[in-house]
Amino acid sequence: MSESKFETVSGLMDNYKQDVEKLDSVLNEQESAQRWENYHLIGDVLRDDTPESIRLDLSTQIAQAIAEEPTVLAPRRNKFIQATKAKVVQLAKPFGQVAIAASAAGLMILGVQTTNVAENEQSVPHQQVIQTYPIAGVADPVSLNYQSPNRAAQKQAYIEQQRRFQALLADHNQQVKLSAVTKEASNNGETQAQEQVEDTPK
Repeated sequence: MSESKFETVSGLMDNYKQDVEKLDSVLNEQESAQRWENYHLIGDVLRDDTPESIRLDLSTQIAQAIAEEPTVLAPRRNKFIQATKAKVVQLAKPFGQVAIAASAAGLMILGVQTTNVAENEQSVPHQQVIQTYPIAGVADPVSLNYQSPNRAAQKQAYIEQQRRFQALLADHNQQVKLSAVTKEASNNGETQAQEQVEDTPK
């Protein structure tokens, strides 16, 4: 469709006076008629006068797009792969049956054991043992401020242990310093002795 026909359709939409021949040629052409319909639809949407259902004819465009698509050929199935799959299924089927049978047997044994335990529990009544005497033989007083004599002795022993540890640590540090000083002194003595040996005339 030429540019002048588009302008003719647009002019008719805008109520411009057009030549009758141009009007007939525009209305007789399929593409111009489609454009005329699209322009009216655009105008209705802009004025918010759209009908409840809009009829769009997309069937020709869809049919054309389908016709233009290339044909996809499915690849042949490999007979070797199919045969291998069938053999694997035949091999695994007995193992699956054995697994199902073992599961069923295990559930049955578990169920029988559970029911036997439940029957035995019903025949012997439960007797609760309540211990009313303290384990150590002496009842401890209940108070927030009370400290047992054992705790005080434990605390004193802990403090004494910490003192001994600190004294041992201080002694160790002194020994390390002393060994470093003696090592340095012995190294200095050796270097002086070597210097004296080198200085002696031969």
